[in-house]
Amino acid sequence: MKRALQYTPSLFALRRQARPGVTTDHKTPYHGLRLKQGQLALLMASLLLVMQPLSVQAAGPVVLDMESQPLADALLQIGRQAQVEIAFSPGQVREKRALALQGELTVEQALETLLAPWGLAAQAQGEGRYMIVTARVAKGLSVLDPVRVQGQRVGERIYSREDMDQRPAGNRDLSGLLADNPAVRQNEAAKSGANRGSMALEDISFYGASPFQNQFQIDGISATNQIDPASRNLNLQAGNVPAYAQAYNLDTNMLESVTVLDSSIPVEYGRFTGGVVDAKVRDPKGDNSFRADFSYNSSGLTSQKIAPEQQKKFEAGEPGFTPAWTKRFSSAMVDVRITEDTAALINVSRRESTIDRTMRVLHYKELKDVSTNSKDRVDNVFAKVHTRWSASTDSALTFKYADRREDLVDSSMLANGIQWQHQQKAYGLGFDLNHDFVWGQGRVQLGYDQMNSYRNSDDTAYMVHMVYQPNGRLDYNYMSGGFGQESTEQRNLTLKSRLEFKPFQTGAIEHAPYVGVDLAHTKGEFVRHQDAYGGQTRHFSNGQPSKVQTLNFYRAGEVGVSYTNASVYVSDRLSWQRLALTTGLRVDRDNYFGNTNVAPRTLLEWDVLGTGETRLSGGWSRYYGMDILGIAMRERKSQLHTLLITGGNPVGRPSHTVYTLDGLQTPYDDEWALRLNQQLSSNVAAELAYVRRYGRQQVSIEGLAKTGHTYTNNGSSKTDAVTLSLMNTAPWTLGESLWTARLDVTYQHSKRNTKLADGYDGEAEELDDEIYYNGDLIRRGDRPVGDYNLPWRVSAGVTGMWARYGLQMNNRINWNGARTDVHYVGLNRGDGLEKYESGRVGSYWTWDMRLDWEPAMFKGLGVGLDVLNVLDKQAPVVVATPTSVLNQNLYRTGRELWLRASYRY
Repeated sequence: MKRALQYTPSLFALRRQARPGVTTDHKTPYHGLRLKQGQLALLMASLLLVMQPLSVQAAGPVVLDMESQPLADALLQIGRQAQVEIAFSPGQVREKRALALQGELTVEQALETLLAPWGLAAQAQGEGRYMIVTARVAKGLSVLDPVRVQGQRVGERIYSREDMDQRPAGNRDLSGLLADNPAVRQNEAAKSGANRGSMALEDISFYGASPFQNQFQIDGISATNQIDPASRNLNLQAGNVPAYAQAYNLDTNMLESVTVLDSSIPVEYGRFTGGVVDAKVRDPKGDNSFRADFSYNSSGLTSQKIAPEQQKKFEAGEPGFTPAWTKRFSSAMVDVRITEDTAALINVSRRESTIDRTMRVLHYKELKDVSTNSKDRVDNVFAKVHTRWSASTDSALTFKYADRREDLVDSSMLANGIQWQHQQKAYGLGFDLNHDFVWGQGRVQLGYDQMNSYRNSDDTAYMVHMVYQPNGRLDYNYMSGGFGQESTEQRNLTLKSRLEFKPFQTGAIEHAPYVGVDLAHTKGEFVRHQDAYGGQTRHFSNGQPSKVQTLNFYRAGEVGVSYTNASVYVSDRLSWQRLALTTGLRVDRDNYFGNTNVAPRTLLEWDVLGTGETRLSGGWSRYYGMDILGIAMRERKSQLHTLLITGGNPVGRPSHTVYTLDGLQTPYDDEWALRLNQQLSSNVAAELAYVRRYGRQQVSIEGLAKTGHTYTNNGSSKTDAVTLSLMNTAPWTLGESLWTARLDVTYQHSKRNTKLADGYDGEAEELDDEIYYNGDLIRRGDRPVGDYNLPWRVSAGVTGMWARYGLQMNNRINWNGARTDVHYVGLNRGDGLEKYESGRVGSYWTWDMRLDWEPAMFKGLGVGLDVLNVLDKQAPVVVATPTSVLNQNLYRTGRELWLRASYRY
């Protein structure tokens, strides 16, 4: 049986419900009424929500000759040919593809062949009527998904709910889920054990692009921080509010799926130069079910290696370090049927890490260490209500809420009781309306999102205190206080509309067009909620009054920027024989910088043999990024600062740092992508991909605070990437077990003149300048890239399930190749040129394992164990400057155990 690698239609092409040609049993009584159009939809919805699987009744054989096609179309074809009714919801078949079928089969055999790879099953509803439902798996284990090749776009990878359930999870966030994606690179410091107790998100870069120019979405609505996504300074400073590109700190346990698009990205996606990550919130099924999950980890179950020179900071729990912690994750989900056509799901979770930190407190002229019990807590609340209004119309209303709060203390030598809190809080509403027309499908989405970051201190004056003896000599000094509350606040209003037309012919060419419009209004603000002060005070023991030597005034107030971005796009897929050409054009216009960006995208596909087993594809695309509002607010934010006193004398000098943005253009990436897909056997497929990215007009900064700063488009980059993937497209059997596997081998090589970790505070370098590297005089452009640099990586995952015993096991093996860190070591004395030296970071392996068991004697109960880094390999991931005599290396987190339990009712 052939499993063809065919083109996957877009989202709406897979939305199918009852169509002409599928018989409907009008004689069956429902509430004593005839089934009209709207009532048929109510019937289907109620059946989907409340019926339990029945044994499928045998029917006569049918002679089938079906090509690989969308699953929805295949089910409709079987229904027409066998004269049976097959009912299903759009969400069940969306973006799924059916295998080719030939031969004489019963309806039940045909349905089982089509549905089993997707974890679905046919449920008999009487003679000649079937309902598609989620397959029941013994002992409640997750369905063992095939590694998806069919049912995905070129350049797309879908992490299903089953995929996420099978993976060792760690902190259960998107950064961890995508860490081994072939297109993704992370800053290697993210893998260090020094701050393993933290719940912070890690940044990700797609193909060498800026990690702060990705498009994160929730159910298709942007959830991306546009104010200052690169702010990572955890220290207590006026005007400093840490933030993350992912405005919502999501618990992956709340999600139905995560779709990642890294290349050949369709025109409906915009405002990114890296990649697109769309997290889909769990859908309600209306099965009146309940589920609870609990996970536990601690520093006692985790091995950590700390360099001697880092040990003091580590033990004190300074920002960026967590010496001792206890993590408790809990979540609960309720899925209910409200009416026959409406179902709702409520999902809540709390992921909390309790961390031991040391705070210094002044006691009789001496600062002593006091242990504190700090929290790093992430709360998620998601609710979704799905309603079927008719056979052709359905809608979903989603509430989103994510709140992270991290307690921090200053453990430095002179700090006296200094503590503060960082908070990342986001909430919003999303509405999604879908309708089938005679000529195609339509979708309208509305979204409101409030995405804020806070830095909170109880005190509003941060002062350095210098205490003098009666003889005028300094006795002791200390620091105390804080800067009150400051925040960055982003408000998004989003309207998206898309129309997709049914395929039609013009001569020998088939067209599959769609068009769409996006409107997004964004308002960003920096808010200082109270007046705050910072400076230095001298105290005297001889009766003299205290004297303020330096005093800075940070005025309460807010500065903001708002703008509207309008986008329109059109795409058409032209198919002729074994060729298909997708052409698309996206136009974006913003009314703040006044930039109009035109982004063409193309993709040519060739089914080499006409069987779907060998496919070549290639295309060129342009991706325009988003405007970062924080850089537009910096100058006005600096005007909230006034220097009141310096040297003990009043000056009252307002601060004003000039930031020039005139003529700033939108950064963009140009991409060439080539792919070869080959079906190696009936259940094994391979993909070889090559991607080249050119980063152009990347934003950088020049100048000094005294003379003013200018933002420019002088940044540039070039990345070449090759990926070889092997995967099985359906589970294979070994004894009583079922197995799936995937292997990814990837190589990336980047050149760029900015440092990605610097975000928008980095200065673009001249690539033709001469520098010294390891003692040799070279062009700056020939120096290796330092950050987000991992040339070779191999990732393999193998999952086995023993349904009879309620057991499931996943093993993930990653090999990270050797790489080079680049360190600046000063200026050459002879000619004043900059000197750099390399620090080699060796290759290392990691092995992660997950075990799940659902014992038959305790129905609904499940227990599990995650073992990350089974072999306890604590290799260096960041090495110190070669000229330094101090060892400040960061080491890979060692063996880490997670205990898990769940209950389903």
